[in-house]
Amino acid sequence: MKLNYTLKQLAEITNGLIIGDETSVIDRIVIDSRRPIINQNTLFVALKGYTIDGHEFCESFVSNSGGAVLVETEQKGLKSSQLIVNDTVLALQLIAKHYREQFNIPVIGITGSNGKTTVKEWLFHTLKSKFNICRSPKSYNSQLGVALSVFELNSSHTLAIFEAGISYGNEMQQLEGIIKPTIGIFTGLGDAHQENFTSIEHKRIEKFKLFDNVNTLIQNDDELINLDIPFTDLASSRNANLVFKTAMHFGIDKHEILNQLAKLPPISMRMERMEGVNGNVIINDAYTLDDKSLEIGVNYLNNISEGSKRTKIIIIAPKEGTVLSNNSIKLLNSEAIDKVILIGGSSTKLIKLQANYLNVEAFIGDDVRFNNSNILITGARDTKLGRVVTKYLVKKHITKLTINLPAICDNLNFYRTKLKKETLILAMVKAQSYGGGIVQIAQFLETQHVNYFGVAYSDEGVVLRNNGIGKPIIVMNPEADAFNDIIDYELEPSIYSLEILDEFISALIRKNINSYPIHLKVDTGMNRLGFVEQDLNELTAHLNAQPEVFVKSVFSHLAVADNLVETKFTERQIITFKDFSNRLKTSLGYSFLEHIANSASTLNYPNSHFDMVRLGIGMYGLMNDYQDSLETVLSFETQISQIKEIYKGGSVGYGRSFIADTDMKIAVVPVGYADGLRRELSNGKWSFVINGQMAPIIGNVCMDMCMIDISNLKCMVGDQVQIFGEHNSVSKMAKVLNTIEYEIISLISSRVHRVYLGLA
Repeated sequence: MKLNYTLKQLAEITNGLIIGDETSVIDRIVIDSRRPIINQNTLFVALKGYTIDGHEFCESFVSNSGGAVLVETEQKGLKSSQLIVNDTVLALQLIAKHYREQFNIPVIGITGSNGKTTVKEWLFHTLKSKFNICRSPKSYNSQLGVALSVFELNSSHTLAIFEAGISYGNEMQQLEGIIKPTIGIFTGLGDAHQENFTSIEHKRIEKFKLFDNVNTLIQNDDELINLDIPFTDLASSRNANLVFKTAMHFGIDKHEILNQLAKLPPISMRMERMEGVNGNVIINDAYTLDDKSLEIGVNYLNNISEGSKRTKIIIIAPKEGTVLSNNSIKLLNSEAIDKVILIGGSSTKLIKLQANYLNVEAFIGDDVRFNNSNILITGARDTKLGRVVTKYLVKKHITKLTINLPAICDNLNFYRTKLKKETLILAMVKAQSYGGGIVQIAQFLETQHVNYFGVAYSDEGVVLRNNGIGKPIIVMNPEADAFNDIIDYELEPSIYSLEILDEFISALIRKNINSYPIHLKVDTGMNRLGFVEQDLNELTAHLNAQPEVFVKSVFSHLAVADNLVETKFTERQIITFKDFSNRLKTSLGYSFLEHIANSASTLNYPNSHFDMVRLGIGMYGLMNDYQDSLETVLSFETQISQIKEIYKGGSVGYGRSFIADTDMKIAVVPVGYADGLRRELSNGKWSFVINGQMAPIIGNVCMDMCMIDISNLKCMVGDQVQIFGEHNSVSKMAKVLNTIEYEIISLISSRVHRVYLGLA
């Protein structure tokens, strides 16, 4: 990004008011005050989100050597120039529109339900030898992302490729005005996430507004061209056809296009965060390397390192013979990074350079060790950095559970649209956060400004505290033997009986502690743990007589909030809870938080929200009645280990429960009941997805592997296999097993590799 606007010019573009020096030059715009490269020519845009108001960070931006701020209200006492507008998002878009108009080059605008980022990256791969291309970083396709993408244009570019996504009607006109595409690509229309559109046709009409002024529109016909690409699934074939048609439109030789398509790379949409050896955290962005992707990676590295004393390391590998740009060198030498390791033959000089290895093999063979560090591994795909990632991973099991953190963010924000602004959110992260990983999920949710965490036992709370979680933590099932840990680590116990109340008070007396926060659990019909109406008088007497504790909240559990047939029972529980709470409040003479809503009741019963709601499974999008509104977060995947022929009469697996009635082809995949794949799914009860095709399990699921029928499938060893995920719902698996999603995801083994897709 290298803009060249004065503050006065920006005021004219946005119809804004200037406080300060109108001649100040702005060459860079940021929406994050923590960006590693900020100077007096940087403009910070203060955006208002669900829980965060960017205006609160203007002071830190200025203290970080920032220049001017774009705000909606005057920031009193701020020692920098201010541009005041009615709407900072709209102002940012107006600036982007103005900037786009300075360029007279072909611009490709891509939209559709799926495949936008893949088509964009494959177009870049195919056309980069013919054009100097500016493209959207990662999957920047939102109202903000598109504007930020356009700012990456400069005078050297001869082609731009931008993707555009919308969530509501009437959004695409704004994006069309920013992108101003001359060529349009439509990737297709799915039926997922259309809750804000009245129909599929309405959704199509809204998306097609991106193409109102294009000269050429490219989309797939019913018949696809048979192209030789490194993928066998239908989605990849459709995406490759769009790339082929676009390249042909530019007059590129057909044989040259086909040669590039044969080498199409797999696309990672997000940075992958994984557990490394020696307490390290690995951030895998070993797919592409340019100024913007490096900046995104460094910013992500800083965000996950914030508040910790962990060393921040970058292992970077430019393509052989290239020299890093001045912007990248400046970024790597900034105070945001502690150590840089350069792999490859680049002649780049880095102040923080530890070593300049000749190639990846030399680096892998060297004994380079790190401890308790956050390590970003980034570079050009051709450098084969994946082997470096493997070197530092703590788990090498092919089978993995991928957790899409941006999808959790989207789901969390969907829930926030159902709540009043003042309603607090307690995130339940018990049982390894339902199998997702307690530390990683809690650390991410803390960046999303949840207010509380809930765990089942004190051990889980101690783990969170030892990993830097500072938010209040409720222990739902405290045990007397753990009271010292609860107190020492400032955890807050759920008290459900007079006996455990007395025991906890005794522990506080021994430590000479007063006014310790507790949470009272009320049984309103679940008939599990909790106080009942008959306990109220004695409970009140205890609390009024004991200065060692004070009630921070009163809560209960709803038994059937997800079953709308049982509305009367749920409403009765809510009334019972409120009555108990009101009587307790009167007897104690002070107020406390009230909460009873879980994920289901947050959506189904607005009258259950009270002061706080507890979200657990809902953050993972596993709410059957709201599948169109929520994103899929979890994907359980493995790879094909071996393919073999089975002849008629041959048996498969232990117990010979499957006998082939014809010649067939099977694949062996390394996932079994020790990984969390239930044995009850044997013999056709469940099918995996391979390249968009269903492959049923045959024979009995083994401890470490299972076999699937691929007789009619096009696949090969190493192909990705989805056990459940976006194309193979875990909710459907729960119905097959006559259980609930909670049980399935909670039982995924710790030996299964967890991969966290990060926010770009």
